[in-house]
Amino acid sequence: MNPKLIKTLLIAGAIGFFIMWLLEIQRTDLKDSYWLILLCITCLLSFQYYRIRQGTTGIPTGEKPKEPASSAPKKSVTPKRKKK
Repeated sequence: MNPKLIKTLLIAGAIGFFIMWLLEIQRTDLKDSYWLILLCITCLLSFQYYRIRQGTTGIPTGEKPKEPASSAPKKSVTPKRKKK
């Protein structure tokens, strides 16, 4: 299966179960709807496990994160002279 498809299905499942849990908890109480939040957490943890197993960290390999450019000019540092 395509890795992007698996990640998309897991995150969509987590969001879907969370929305269903919100609707169900308004209708009943927590003990009757806890299984939906457990399915949501299971999908989220599976998503994280799959993402870590695939090695996707969010930063493309070979590129370093860009440092913010400061507007203040940099001071030049002169080496100290040795005392005789």
